[in-house]
Amino acid sequence: MAIQSDSFQILSNCRALFLRHLGALLQDSRLVSGNAIRAIQEGAGAYFDEMVSTNRRGSFAEEAHGLTSSRITLVGEDDMELGIRMDNLSAKLFEATGGGLWKIHLRFISLLRRPDLPKSDNPVGPKGISQGLLTMFAAAGAGNIEQKLALLDRIEGCLAQNLPTLYAEINDFLDRGGVETAQPTIVGAKESPQAGRPAQNTENTLLALQQTLLARLPVAPPSAAAAMPEAAGVGGAAASLLSQASLERLLFRLNELDRQGTFRQDFRPGTTPSNESLIPELFAADAIGEAAPKILKSAQLGIPATAGEGLAIDTLGMIFEAIFNDPTLPDALKATISSLQITLLKVAMKDSTLFTDSRHPARLVIDRMGQAVLGLPADVPARHPVCARLFEIAGQLRSEQNIANAAFTDALAKLDALIASRNEALSTAVETYLPLLRQVDRGDEAGIAARNSVDRIIERNPPPAVRDFLNATWRKVLQQVWLDHGPDSSQWAAHITAIDDLLWTFQPKTDPEERKNLARRLPIILKLLKTGMEQVGLSTQAQEAFLDDCFTLQTQALRAAPSPTGEEALPELAPVGLHEKEGTPVSGRVQIGELSMTTLDFSDYQSAPTPSLPAAIGDWLELQVDAGKPQTVRLSYISPGTRRAMLLNPDLGLALAIHPAILDRRLRSGEARNLTADSLFDDAASRALKNSAAS
Repeated sequence: MAIQSDSFQILSNCRALFLRHLGALLQDSRLVSGNAIRAIQEGAGAYFDEMVSTNRRGSFAEEAHGLTSSRITLVGEDDMELGIRMDNLSAKLFEATGGGLWKIHLRFISLLRRPDLPKSDNPVGPKGISQGLLTMFAAAGAGNIEQKLALLDRIEGCLAQNLPTLYAEINDFLDRGGVETAQPTIVGAKESPQAGRPAQNTENTLLALQQTLLARLPVAPPSAAAAMPEAAGVGGAAASLLSQASLERLLFRLNELDRQGTFRQDFRPGTTPSNESLIPELFAADAIGEAAPKILKSAQLGIPATAGEGLAIDTLGMIFEAIFNDPTLPDALKATISSLQITLLKVAMKDSTLFTDSRHPARLVIDRMGQAVLGLPADVPARHPVCARLFEIAGQLRSEQNIANAAFTDALAKLDALIASRNEALSTAVETYLPLLRQVDRGDEAGIAARNSVDRIIERNPPPAVRDFLNATWRKVLQQVWLDHGPDSSQWAAHITAIDDLLWTFQPKTDPEERKNLARRLPIILKLLKTGMEQVGLSTQAQEAFLDDCFTLQTQALRAAPSPTGEEALPELAPVGLHEKEGTPVSGRVQIGELSMTTLDFSDYQSAPTPSLPAAIGDWLELQVDAGKPQTVRLSYISPGTRRAMLLNPDLGLALAIHPAILDRRLRSGEARNLTADSLFDDAASRALKNSAAS
């Protein structure tokens, strides 16, 4: 099947985007060299070309017959072990990227017009990356199986962390190119699990909640069903609607209850409600935050639970109950939302789309109220300016004689203004903490400078003992010198030169003048090295072991022996400058005067991940700051250079500087949660359904 010209251009650009970003994330990881990255890109590109040029999936026999040597490369025992590891790598990457990769797969089905395209044949999928890794190993032509497997372990972590964002960018590119997702029903069940929390269809949730309520109703006896055949309903429950007159009386009573603020206990049809206590203190201003909000049920209004109106009342009641039982929400917010129960009930009586339209203005009002109090403590008083304004907006809604969507739209505008005003106030706190963040960022700048300087020396292939010393110890020394004196200082230059001088002492010294020069310079070199080692706390035993190695090399140099390398140069698959990543976050604290900030970082410098964070400035995040329960903090600033995130919550006195790789990992794994896009109404409906199923 020929590909249309515009499709060809989209595929070409998609291929370039995929390979470019794959190369960038591998380069940032510093796990493989430039030549190795190019080999990976070559293999992944060949796989992409093969997948998009295949018109259909043949039988197993046809596929086996058509396999090329580039697809069958595993023959020996080591290669078999490597092949098994590659399969495991592909499976784990499918698992880590399932959700985003599935969307891309559906778009490729549309783009290639191939409803039979297997999930494993996704042109940008993990299988293609695995082929790229095999191409790298084949091109390197060196290294034993242990080296290869060890490198794969490190690469797997890098890919699992960065591929989801890469796939999100590819999905966005295809979407902007007009490539639609195929209907999953024509493809079959998805084979890989989705990452993160599955999307919840709120309308289905509300329908399931109402069906659960109906299923709990008693089955009407045969005599009653015969007497009222029109009352037969779902699950045997009567599903009669109120008459128009009864509905008007119900709305009138709800208006009266809303106006008077309380209910009369003996609420009966045909009576005029008075200011008594069917649901006491529902709207009392002094009850805010002091009494548990009451739930309005159909039985309290004398409405049959089998009627559509009764079902709407009880559905809303369960949603409100889930909101009021949420321990993370401030009591002041619960009381404000409680005051809107009747208002929303009147909407539900007139507008059935309240339960079917996730963008219904009444539902959005509840959501915005939840967003307005994000980050406030659970015991925030009702007199807090934000809470007082929420109750004021709710009061204006309750005062409307004829509730319509326009009233909720007006309330939404007021809530958006309240949220914007609070965000503006929160943004002013950023300036206060910038000097602390700058202090943390300087550590990164020092780490980059130290690592680059050490890598340049390692590229000269020094003896193994010196290489290990440079990576493990001298890099820390250089980082401290950079912080204490700066990159333009004489101290920095002296510590860089010290290693050059040390390597010079290992070179053969046949000339008498060179030997005298060595005897004169060596004490100075060793003194500087020893001072640096002590500065970073290297143990006496480790210092002596390194100096003994140096003495051995210098003795060999005096005997005019060739400078030993100790081992062959590293193969291409493990290039110079390979650094083990410290994966465990370390908590710390920086302080200037009385102002302090918690830090969450790595024990050694790590570069920021290539993709952008799955969060933006202004988002409210829930994560564990110190040991204890998760806290709500606002992503307030991202450093331009290091991309370190500043998370603040002045109301709780929290300030955190977090490495972007740690924040990215926690957001993608679910250890941290972005609360900004959450819907209070929808989440409450989901919890209500879960609670009803468990009871």
